[in-house]
Amino acid sequence: MDQQANNIFDEIVKDRRSVRTFTEIVPPREQVEEILNAGLLAPYAELGLESEEFRRFAVIPRGSQLIDRAAQIMRDQVTGMYEALQAEMGHNAYLKGMAEGFARRLKMVADGGEIGFESAAYFVVIGEKSGFPPVELRSLAHVQQNMWLKATALGLGYRLVSLTTQMTDNEEFCALICFPPGVYGLDGCAIGYPKSVPPPTERPALADITSWLG
Repeated sequence: MDQQANNIFDEIVKDRRSVRTFTEIVPPREQVEEILNAGLLAPYAELGLESEEFRRFAVIPRGSQLIDRAAQIMRDQVTGMYEALQAEMGHNAYLKGMAEGFARRLKMVADGGEIGFESAAYFVVIGEKSGFPPVELRSLAHVQQNMWLKATALGLGYRLVSLTTQMTDNEEFCALICFPPGVYGLDGCAIGYPKSVPPPTERPALADITSWLG
C-alpha cells in the first residue's frame, strides 16, 4: 500500500466542502481542464456507444452573455416547475405534505433567488448520453465526485448546481450549450476560488451505523 497516497486521499475527502460564495479571481483554464479530465475519467455505463459520444462538457464563464441567458432560461424553467407543482399539490394532499419544502425553494429561485453559479468563475454543464436502462444520472454522480475531489485538491471551490438536471429536454438551454436536446442527461457545477470555506459537517461515528455481518 502506498501510505502517502492513501493519506493524501483521506485529507482531500475530509477537506471537500460545498462552497456557496466565490471570489472575483478566475482560476487558470489549465486547472479547470484538469477538473474536467477528472470527470472524463469517471466510470460510465456500457451502452454500446462510441468513446466520443458518451460524455460532454460545456464551460460558461462568469460575466458573459451566455451565463446571463442560461440563468434566465433556468429561472423560466423553475417558474414552470413551481406552477405545475402548485397545481398538482392543490388536489393531492400527500404530495402537498411531501413537496412543500421543495416548492418553497422553487419559488425562491423563480422570484429571483440564487441558482447557484452566480458568483463562480465558471458554470460547467456535464452531459451523459442517455440509454437503456436509464443510468445516466448515476454516471453523472461519479463524474461530479471525481471533479469535486480534483477541485478540492487544487484548492478550488465547488458547488453542485442541481437545477441543471431539469434542463435535459429544454431546447433553448440545450441549443445554448450546443447539446442536442433530450439526448444527454445533464448535471452542473460551479467552480472558482472560495470566498469562505464552510466548517465540516457533523457525521455519526462509523461504529454506530455499521453492521459487520457473517
